[in-house]
Amino acid sequence: MWERVDVPAVGGPVDGRNLLVPLDDEGVPPPVINQSWLWVEYGGELLDADVDGAYELEPVAGAGPPWLYIWVPSQQTNPR
Repeated sequence: MWERVDVPAVGGPVDGRNLLVPLDDEGVPPPVINQSWLWVEYGGELLDADVDGAYELEPVAGAGPPWLYIWVPSQQTNPR
């Protein structure tokens, strides 16, 4: 069985929740949580949510969890 950890999510469709994610061989969560992962984990809860983006792992110093997932919206390109 894989080791998993709760990582708080900031912003985006699951703001304020903890994402239960697997750890790699070095004990680090995935660097990015994308739309596919969100749909598998939360499915119908996201039907009315804007999921055009991804959560990126950010290290946090000090007390508390050592990481956060920060929501980063997809970049919009300007047509010329």
